[in-house]
Amino acid sequence: MQFQTSFLVAAVCTALAGVTPARADDDNQNACGTVLCLAGLMQGGNGGRDCSQYEANYFSIVRYHHGHFDLGGTSSARGDYLNQCRSVGSDQKSAVNSRYGGVENGP
Repeated sequence: MQFQTSFLVAAVCTALAGVTPARADDDNQNACGTVLCLAGLMQGGNGGRDCSQYEANYFSIVRYHHGHFDLGGTSSARGDYLNQCRSVGSDQKSAVNSRYGGVENGP
């Protein structure tokens, strides 16, 4: 009986341990890095090589309509990308997307 109880407790603990990291991993780390780097850029900073890939990911999101750059579609798609980072406030994500969402090419 004691073996069954110990086994059950171990099984429950193992199952719970598998659930906890998934909650901590809700954020899209690339989207969070993009918010951090572009917010720093807005403040006059320069993330250097560490930020170049995050910026490239963001500015690679481009929408076209009838063969022309679609400002609204691009901004909306980039905003959706930034919203994958749940740990950053929507005010910060909105500020970044307001500044860079409609820019065809990166800064």
